[in-house]
Amino acid sequence: MPIPDALRATVLQRLFRLAPAERRILTQAAAIGRNVELDVLAAVAGRSIPSVHAIMERAADLQLVRQRAPNRYSFRHAMTCDIIYAESFNAAARTLHRRIACVLERLRGRSRAALADLAYHAWAGGDPARTLRYNELAGDGAAAVHARDDARQFYTRARSFINIDSPDFARVTAKLQSLNGSLHK
Repeated sequence: MPIPDALRATVLQRLFRLAPAERRILTQAAAIGRNVELDVLAAVAGRSIPSVHAIMERAADLQLVRQRAPNRYSFRHAMTCDIIYAESFNAAARTLHRRIACVLERLRGRSRAALADLAYHAWAGGDPARTLRYNELAGDGAAAVHARDDARQFYTRARSFINIDSPDFARVTAKLQSLNGSLHK
């Protein structure tokens, strides 16, 4: 079942009120499952039960979890658990993709063969400047050889991190529109 964007935003807003170390504990709790025993979470986290209990109480104050018994918590909803679990892996994946983009940039430069990979990893890593630069360049290259679907994908990614009122957005949008116009010729 897809998770509504509004719910995801609400959960993440509450999650990011926690300190990074507290978020890690809550992420580990989400990996354990919807119902969490404090002794299990403390052992997984390598922390004392009282310190984990304090973190779970803070999460309860934020309405992310609720206490079910003196040493047992559960996520308020299965989707809350899923959102927190997915966020931890998304953040780790973004970090990995950023690192891959930097390595490709350093080792392969801007060769035509590396552009598509650079474009993808910059986008997947959530790097706005590199996403714009490499996806626009890759889109230009794809458009030049009439690979319209590829160009469309690159330009769409390039726009994904740009402010809608910026000149960059207008420029990339014009390139996308020219692809659509060339289909009708």
